[in-house]
Amino acid sequence: MNISGLGNTYNGINTNSKQYKALKEKGWLSGIMQNEAMMSPEERMIYETFGGRDTIIKNLMKQFDSDGDLLNANGVAGMDVTGKGTSWQQLTSVSEEYRQKMFDNVKREFIKENGISNGDTTKRSDIFKDYQLSVSKDKRLSGTWTLEQYEGQYRAAMYAAVKSANPNWKPGQKFDTSILDNVTRESVESTLVKNGNRLVRNSIDVSV
Repeated sequence: MNISGLGNTYNGINTNSKQYKALKEKGWLSGIMQNEAMMSPEERMIYETFGGRDTIIKNLMKQFDSDGDLLNANGVAGMDVTGKGTSWQQLTSVSEEYRQKMFDNVKREFIKENGISNGDTTKRSDIFKDYQLSVSKDKRLSGTWTLEQYEGQYRAAMYAAVKSANPNWKPGQKFDTSILDNVTRESVESTLVKNGNRLVRNSIDVSV
């Protein structure tokens, strides 16, 4: 296999595709060449045995969608914040459907884990992914930011309600789950106001 330069005729690679062009624009292609240049003869032989540059390029191209947008770990495009600073951290409209899904998940996990956030068992990532795929790519970052704001306030409201009923309660301890019967998505959201790019509670009374 000839791996001497960018002028290769690749096997099964569309060099006119947006995935390939994105790979080149991000400097990943030149990075492949730099790695090749540092290979010993033995390393190069193994490299070619396993498909060489063709295989690496094909695998890296899978990290982009057909528009050349980078996919995140969940296979969703439009979530790359590189070079965007904090400009994507803006409040926007999120459908009631996904706000309710997030509320239901927070409540279910709050009860199951006795108020502790368990990163090993949570299903929150699934909800975020489903939400992201339900909106256009240009709305995914700000929408996710906003949904995270709601998520945090739902959890804070449940914590406040339990603490109000039992001031000695601490996360991890069992509690009377009926305390949360009156904590609904609507009751929490009725207390929320915008504060810059965040949602904050305008009232601490979330127990009624």
